Amino acid sequence: MNGSNDFPVLGFDIGGTKIAICLADRHGRILGSQRIDGGTGEDYPVALRQMTETGDALLKQAGVAATDLRAVGISAPGPMDMASGILQKSPNMHWEGAPIRDDLQKYYQVEACLENDANAGMLAEWFFGVARGCSDAIYLTMSTGIGGGVIVNRTLLQGTTGVGAEMGHVVLDINGPLCGCGQRGCFEAFCGGRSISQRMQEILAEEPDHPIMRMAEVDGDFKKLNYQVLRVAVREGIPLAREMWEEVCLRTAQALGGFMMIFNPQMIIMGTLAHYSGDMFMTPVRKHLAKFSWPQLHEPCQLKTPALGHQIGELAAVSPAFYKFYRKGGWEPEPANP
Repeated sequence: MNGSNDFPVLGFDIGGTKIAICLADRHGRILGSQRIDGGTGEDYPVALRQMTETGDALLKQAGVAATDLRAVGISAPGPMDMASGILQKSPNMHWEGAPIRDDLQKYYQVEACLENDANAGMLAEWFFGVARGCSDAIYLTMSTGIGGGVIVNRTLLQGTTGVGAEMGHVVLDINGPLCGCGQRGCFEAFCGGRSISQRMQEILAEEPDHPIMRMAEVDGDFKKLNYQVLRVAVREGIPLAREMWEEVCLRTAQALGGFMMIFNPQMIIMGTLAHYSGDMFMTPVRKHLAKFSWPQLHEPCQLKTPALGHQIGELAAVSPAFYKFYRKGGWEPEPANP
C-alpha cells in the first residue's frame, strides 16, 4: 500500500463485552474491521493475543504491510494511568494493570496512542462526523453510564493528569442518588442507563402488579427494567414513568446548562439516550435549558446526536492516533462540508 494519500492506522476499541479492531485511512474510510466477543472478560494475555492476531489479519486482508502502518490507536474505558499507558480495574472490566499501550507499541513497532473512550468518541465525531469544522464542542456518551469529551479551541481537553472532562460525574445534587463512582448526585447517577434501571427496580420491588411490571416488555421480570421500558411507559402515559422522565430531562438540561456556561461550545453531541429517544427527550431538555444558562450561551449551541452511527466505536479506536499526528502537524482533518 503506497502513495501520498495512504495513512493506515490500526485501532482497538476496548469494551467490557467486546473489542472492536479497525483499520482506517486518513479520510476515515474503514479498510477492515472485526469484533472479538468476550472483551475484557477474557484474561489480558489471552485477549492481547486475540487482538494482535485479528489486527494482523486485517492488515493482510487490506494489503497493508506491517511496515506501512503509521500508528496504533486505543480507545478504552477508565480509569487509566495515562502517563504509563496502563488500564486500571473498573466495575465493567476483568483486567487490572494491563499495559495495553506499551504492549501494542512493542508488537507493532509504531507509536501507540491511548485515550479514554469518551474522549476518543469526541475525536471521531470531530474528525469524521457531525462536529467537523467546530472549534469548540462537547460529546456525551449517555448510555449505561455518562462519559464526556471536550474540544476547546480545536484542542482536546485532557487535564493535568489526562483524565479531564469526566462530565458524567459532575455533582448536580449532593443529596441525590448514590453513583457507582462513590459520590452522590452525579449527572450519571440521575441519568445513566444503569442508574435508571436500578432506580426503577428499587421503586417497583414491592409492586409486582404495577402497570410498568405488567408491560409486555417487562412481563414481571425486574431485570428487564431499562431505558427502553421507561420510554414505552412514558408514551403509554404511566404517571411514574412520566415523573421519572421529567427528572431525566430536567437533570440533563441542568448539566448541559452548566457545561454551556463554562465552555460556551458551538455544539453538544449526545449519544445513545438522545439518539433513541428523539424529540420526546430533546424537546423538554431544550425547554429547561433557560433555567440553567444564559440565552447568549444556549441559543447558539447546537444539540446534536452522533453522525457516525455503528462506526463510532471503530473510528473512535483510530482517532487517538490521528489526534497525535494532528498535534504534531503531520495530519489535518478534512474541512466540514459546505
